[in-house]
Amino acid sequence: MTTPLVSQLMTELNQFLTQDSVDDQEKRWAMQQTTDPQLQAALKQLSTTDIKIIAYLGRRDASRAKSLPAPTELSQATISRGLTKLSRLKLATKYRDLTNNKEILVRLTTLGEAVADLHTQLDAAIAAKAQAIADDYSDAELRRFVSLMRRIREIKI
Repeated sequence: MTTPLVSQLMTELNQFLTQDSVDDQEKRWAMQQTTDPQLQAALKQLSTTDIKIIAYLGRRDASRAKSLPAPTELSQATISRGLTKLSRLKLATKYRDLTNNKEILVRLTTLGEAVADLHTQLDAAIAAKAQAIADDYSDAELRRFVSLMRRIREIKI
């Protein structure tokens, strides 16, 4: 039997996870930061997974498509679908490596870089608010909470 606190924790976690959707609060924030209609149109079509790929690519000049699953923690199939979508939306460009024609390289377009920049701004804004909340807790309490969250995430059924 779960205790009421564990039930409340799981409810909060589930609510946290369900706020992650195609039309979530973070996307609305990003859309309010720009007046560029092309950028707003692209943002409307992006999923959290797409933004995760863009955020990773935004920190690099060009990346090998086959090397993206490990650092993004996404499957090769998800990466492939995501890159196809980003290419279709003109947020990324896929091209062959000149030294190895079998290698696909990917790089963000100017529009894709704008999305990555917005994501960086959003992360900074969220981190500042999270820090303000975390300031109410000791380092020991925060370490225990991180440990609790990791252990819940690692639950296997």
